[in-house]
Amino acid sequence: MEFTTRLEAALSQGGWQVAREHCLQHLRQFPRDADAHRHLAMILTRGGESLPALRAAVRACELAPRDSRSWSDLGRVHASSGRYLQALGSFETAVAADPNHADAWHNLGLCLRKIRRRDEAFSALKQALMLDGTRADTWLILGNLLAESRQLEDAVECFERAAKHDSTLARARSRLGHELANRGCVGRAEHLFRESLGLDPSHLPGWLGLGRVLEDVGEFDGAMACYRNVLARDARHPLALGQLLALVRDDAASAEAAKADELLAGDSVADEPRALIGYGLAKYHDRRRDYAAAARAGLVANAARRRVTGPLQRDALASRVDQIIDTCTTDFFASRRRFGVATGQPVFIIGLPRSGTTLTEQILSQHPDVHGMGELPDIARIASDTAVEGDAPWRAVHAIGEAGSRERAQEYLSALRAGVPRGQKYLVDKSPLNFFHLGFIALLFPNARVIHCHRDARDNALSMWMENFNVTQTHATDFDDLAFYHSQYQRLMSHWRAHLPLRMIDVSYEETVGGFEPQARRLLKFLDLHWDARCLEFHASERAVQTPSRWQVRKPLYRSSLERWRNYAAHLPGLLQAFPIANKHPDQS
Repeated sequence: MEFTTRLEAALSQGGWQVAREHCLQHLRQFPRDADAHRHLAMILTRGGESLPALRAAVRACELAPRDSRSWSDLGRVHASSGRYLQALGSFETAVAADPNHADAWHNLGLCLRKIRRRDEAFSALKQALMLDGTRADTWLILGNLLAESRQLEDAVECFERAAKHDSTLARARSRLGHELANRGCVGRAEHLFRESLGLDPSHLPGWLGLGRVLEDVGEFDGAMACYRNVLARDARHPLALGQLLALVRDDAASAEAAKADELLAGDSVADEPRALIGYGLAKYHDRRRDYAAAARAGLVANAARRRVTGPLQRDALASRVDQIIDTCTTDFFASRRRFGVATGQPVFIIGLPRSGTTLTEQILSQHPDVHGMGELPDIARIASDTAVEGDAPWRAVHAIGEAGSRERAQEYLSALRAGVPRGQKYLVDKSPLNFFHLGFIALLFPNARVIHCHRDARDNALSMWMENFNVTQTHATDFDDLAFYHSQYQRLMSHWRAHLPLRMIDVSYEETVGGFEPQARRLLKFLDLHWDARCLEFHASERAVQTPSRWQVRKPLYRSSLERWRNYAAHLPGLLQAFPIANKHPDQS
């Protein structure tokens, strides 16, 4: 005990080098002290001396072959060098030696997560918590695992427990804040990010998370300050650099733009960070009307992202659309006319991303009888849960029965209404890609209404190409893939117009910009709502906006986004080759 106490004091006062010398001196006197070898292994790992660390950890296991701690620490040494299979064997030996060693179960769960054996990782982490339910780190890792598996309710509970059991754990608060922000709970997320930074001002995920939620609520200066705080600690941080450049006005970030150019010119930056920086730099140059530079940055960003994600799987997309069209016929819906629940409260805004969906939601949300919910993941999630295991989510229409349709409808309504004031006639779900799930929506809500937004194909494609989308949007990195994706979207929308038993209206972005009040009146008439002039003041809304259009919809309507493709025609010939005709309506070919 005296040795351990002196060792901890050496670590806190003099760092790992002093602690290493302390261990070595002790081992000269007591060469068979397994604990000293074990501690030495951890100290050397901290100092990056992997081979000496491995020798010390192996020696500890030789001297104490039944000591769970020695095997667990050997596993940690292996894991620190990426030898996860060797680490796995050590952790399994550790829990076999002492099934009540919570730390060994925790480490085993971490290792299993690394090698993507998630079910086993769940079991190991739960066993660790059964032995010690106050382990904040274990709650945090279990929450991360649940979030990755889209079990968000359980994940949030784990993050809350992590924060409860360790009041100094900044990571638990920022991770919980991230999940709550993704679910639209922006106010609570902001509080948690600020709390995490109060605990640890150098916690970069806290600064990044706070910056994003401040963007969502329109606090430009606050968001900029957050990203600058990150860059002050790490001048090469790709996400902070990209976000700042995408946000900054005028030439206030010339130094950061120069740093981005420097990073993109070399080959030391990996592809995903390169994409993050490139997308931000493209927006920076676009705002300054340097379209040639914006095009160059966009080409770098999309080439890097494409190396990470690969191209669009065109055959799979076309097959998906074929099967939806073949299944969701007029007769199919007629035979299921008793499915679902009768409420008409949900309104679905769909279309391609960057086609005016956020603008349309903002207009409607200013009406006192309408509440905008943002982009909800719940239809896609419920469809995925409904489909037979192994089937694509769209095949949920095959798996669901009459009783199941009502259960799933109520499940969606519970998520939709959470936290919403009573008395709202309509709740608007603005998830653009729900156009793939309109057949499923019709089975759940036969009285729902659908607002389909569309835009000039060239402008739409350019806007998507310049946006840092989720990595699953593989079509957005290449104009030919965008053209193919657009053609399949047109084909599916034409089918829905002919066969979908839901009321649907088409809204053109160009017509909205060109005749704003008539379009606003047309939208309200579609929803059987009285006229309210507040809908013309969409940009004055204080609601959080969690889409790439967050800053555009906080300004009065402007026309500079119309025929924006002309600014890039000379710099991006691939755009005009892929879209030789500017299709303005989804039915045009």
